[in-house]
Amino acid sequence: MKTNFEKLIATKHMLEWFSDKPFEEITATIEQMFIKQAPATKMLSFEIASDPQWLTGGRKSENNDKVILVRSGLAVACNFTLQNNDDIYDLTGIFTWVGTNLDSNPITKKWMDLDGTLEEFGQDGLLKERIYELDS
Repeated sequence: MKTNFEKLIATKHMLEWFSDKPFEEITATIEQMFIKQAPATKMLSFEIASDPQWLTGGRKSENNDKVILVRSGLAVACNFTLQNNDDIYDLTGIFTWVGTNLDSNPITKKWMDLDGTLEEFGQDGLLKERIYELDS
C-alpha cells in the first residue's frame, strides 16, 4: 500500500500518546471500517491531505507548576483508495482520533467522516464534542 503521512511527521510524537505505531494504526483502522461493510475491501493508498488540527486538555499537577495532559484529539483530511473485487473507489474524508485518561488508563476512539470538511469536524467543529465524548 502506498502511504503519505508527511503532514503528520511534525506531530507524530502527539499521536504516540494514542499508539506506539500511529501511522500503521490509522491505515489499519480505516481499512477495517470498510472491511466490516464489504469483506473483500483492500486499501490501495492513503494520504494525509491537510495539516492536522489538534485540541488538548490537561489538569494542574499536585505541585501546580505543571499541567498533566489528560485528553487530546486530532482531526485531519485524508484521501484514500479502496478496492473491492474489481471496483476501485477514490475517497476523501476527515479522520478523527481522540483519547482521554491519557495520564492513567487511556481510552481512544476513531471516526472516518466521508466527504467531511475540517470546518465540520475539526477544532472549530465536532472535534470539540468528540474530545469529551468518552467521558460519559
